[in-house]
Amino acid sequence: MANKPAFERTDTIIFLGGITALTAVSVDIVLPSTGVVARAFGAPEQQGALLVGLYFIAYAIGQLFWGLFSDAFGRRKALLMTLAGFTVASLACAAAPTFQMLLAARFVQGLFGASPVIARAMVRDVASGEDAARIMTVLGAILTMATMFAPVLGSGLLILFSWRAIFVFLAVLAMVFATYTWFALGETGGEKRPERFSFRFIRTAGARLLTTRAYIVPMAVGGLTFGGYVSVGATGAIITEQRYGVSPEAFGALFAIVAGVNTGGALFARQLLGRISLRQVGTVAVTLLGLAGIVNLGLTFATPSLPAFWGGVCLYVAAFGIILPTSMAAAMEPAGDTPGFAASLMGAIQMITASIGAFIASSLFDGTHVAISLTMAGFAGLAVLVLITGRLLDRRSI
Repeated sequence: MANKPAFERTDTIIFLGGITALTAVSVDIVLPSTGVVARAFGAPEQQGALLVGLYFIAYAIGQLFWGLFSDAFGRRKALLMTLAGFTVASLACAAAPTFQMLLAARFVQGLFGASPVIARAMVRDVASGEDAARIMTVLGAILTMATMFAPVLGSGLLILFSWRAIFVFLAVLAMVFATYTWFALGETGGEKRPERFSFRFIRTAGARLLTTRAYIVPMAVGGLTFGGYVSVGATGAIITEQRYGVSPEAFGALFAIVAGVNTGGALFARQLLGRISLRQVGTVAVTLLGLAGIVNLGLTFATPSLPAFWGGVCLYVAAFGIILPTSMAAAMEPAGDTPGFAASLMGAIQMITASIGAFIASSLFDGTHVAISLTMAGFAGLAVLVLITGRLLDRRSI
């Protein structure tokens, strides 16, 4: 798979979409069980949100290492190592005897959950600009379709077996991806540069990227939007159960609506890229995000029905579906010959932002919808502000 045409093969696209979705599936499949797991170990229900927040923190740390590792030693080797570690950690989660051991194993699982970063670097190896954005929107659509079914699958495993079956499934999924990598995946990274696997290179390359507006602005917009989105994962199951009487087993179907909207956003972005520029798509997406922020802010002052509340969530997620793949593609443009490191740095910052979003939503939780609506409104406002500021600075520098 050393050239662009390989990315047009159906099996390769499905595989890339699968490893891109692995982290999202790892989070979304446990959403219906967050309260159930906490109760099983005698912990307060809201502590179940740690299964989401801790994963994001670990993922942010781990992908910095693995993105640089893939630049230095190759994408294929990095992918095999991360999938092996993810498999072992998933089995440890399934066998955890205490809540503390489960959280520790979940943290390790996040450290090895770097396959999405490696997938983005592989795309950047073979494509750039709008071509890369189109590939990313396809991968984004596969990702969101996977996350559409992940909570439903999680609910089904809860009904048929127990929450431990969820982590067994994740272990099996990672083993399937590792098998494909071993037998069917070639290298895309070109010349290996082991001398870059150093703190000196991290300092130099990081300073260059973090002072490049073309990298910072789309990265920040995507990360902030993600911060609002993750509030659904952190508290959605608990809120809908306590406020609206939706059982943990039924939450998967409710979340599938959100995931379907997300998929629609990604596919809409792909259609837009055939008609307008990547920059213009960003403008459309952030405008929609601003509208979603206003709607969700209004909902914090109301007592909405479940359809009204979930409608506000879906409006935000529609914007997120457009923003996530296009902002990633835009941020990767100035990556130069270090796409692995650029993808991992972007992903780490975005995951930190997501962890903050999960923490804020959990802290705001009071048994009502306000935790999600207010978190989404706040992060949407910040994302819009970042884009406007970036565009104004672009004009001044002309």
